[in-house]
Amino acid sequence: MSINGDGFQADPEELRGGASDILKCLEPAKGIEFGALNEDFGASEQEDVILDGKFEKFCDTWDVAYLVLGDRSDDAAGKLKTFAHNYEQTDAYVNGRMHPYGAGR
Repeated sequence: MSINGDGFQADPEELRGGASDILKCLEPAKGIEFGALNEDFGASEQEDVILDGKFEKFCDTWDVAYLVLGDRSDDAAGKLKTFAHNYEQTDAYVNGRMHPYGAGR
């Protein structure tokens, strides 16, 4: 576990786990296709015409929101993985530089 000079602690494996969890959050929404449902409204009765327009707008909004959330999830997960790597590199450097006086001489 990395301990920063200000006492902040970070476990690289927990950061990687968080990155994985972020990416898993969108899994249930992956592959949802509203297209067929939207087409069904087109063949409906006149009273469904209002719903047709609203559902089409929902479908468009869903598609955009899913893409945006996916991009942001990828970005956030990537940053967490980078932070984990940086903590490990810093720990390795510090552990290699800080040794008891006279050790290794």
